[in-house]
Amino acid sequence: MLCSIFLNRLPNINIVGEAADGDEAIAKADTLSPDIILMDIAMPKKSGIEATRIIKHRWPDIKVVIETTYDNPLYRMQALEAKADVFILKSSLTHGMEAAFGVVRPVTLLNLPNT
Repeated sequence: MLCSIFLNRLPNINIVGEAADGDEAIAKADTLSPDIILMDIAMPKKSGIEATRIIKHRWPDIKVVIETTYDNPLYRMQALEAKADVFILKSSLTHGMEAAFGVVRPVTLLNLPNT
């Protein structure tokens, strides 16, 4: 919820949807075709890592930003292996969001609020 409030304040960001779990994220990636997905690692049904792997395989042009509270090197490695475009700690979101998204043009975003 707080992330959505912050994202709505960024210029050129249009949140087109939200998903409650990894399976829903995959389905909404298909139907909404967002430019960027903000993906939490800790997701029900399918982890954010597994959902990212599937999304990047099916839609390689969709950018996936993995966000987590866990500063764990294993998660970073898994995110890279899943082809995530960015791995960012939730504690850094307010400082690194614009840089993480590289927002220089209008983008659509699928937000996966888990916290």
